[in-house]
Amino acid sequence: MGVKLLVVDPQPFFCEALAAAMEGSDEVEVVGWTTDELEADRLASRRSPDVVLTEIELAGGSGLSLARRIAGGTAVVVLTRGHEGDVLLDAVAAGAIGCLSHDLEPGELIQHVRRAADGEFAIDPGRLHAELRRAARSQKGAGSPKLALLTAREREVLTLLARGLDNQAIA
Repeated sequence: MGVKLLVVDPQPFFCEALAAAMEGSDEVEVVGWTTDELEADRLASRRSPDVVLTEIELAGGSGLSLARRIAGGTAVVVLTRGHEGDVLLDAVAAGAIGCLSHDLEPGELIQHVRRAADGEFAIDPGRLHAELRRAARSQKGAGSPKLALLTAREREVLTLLARGLDNQAIA
C-alpha cells in the first residue's frame, strides 16, 4: 500500500490534476483534496493521511497555519509557487517536514512525499544550499532589527495585511 496523501491548494484544478498524476503511481494513494485550511484539518482527522501537501496561501486560511495545527501527527510538506527559500524557515517553524517548489516532475514529487512519510526532510537537494543562502541574505537585509524579532506567525500576518486582507480573512 502506498503513502496516503492529502492535497491542499487554493486552485481546485491543480488539486484534481495533481491527484490524477499521483493516482498513476503504486507509491501514493490520494485520500482527498481541498482548497481550505479548516476542511483540510477535518479531512486529515477523518482520513489519516501519512502526508499533507499544502500550498502556503489557501482559498480559506493558510498552509502554515494548517502545518501548525496538524504537524506532529501528520507529516506536512509545503508546496510553493514561489522560491522555497522565501518560505523555508517559516515552514520549518510551523512544523513542516518539507518545502518544495511547484516545478517538480510528478515522479520527483512522489519520491519527496515518500521521504516525508519516512520522516526525512523533503527538499530538492540541488536547491537546498542556494535557497538557504538566499533566505539568510533576506533575513540580514530584512530592514529594521525589530522586524527580525517577530515570530513566524507575526510575519505571516504582516504579509497578509500588506496584501490588503482584513482581520476576518487573516483569521
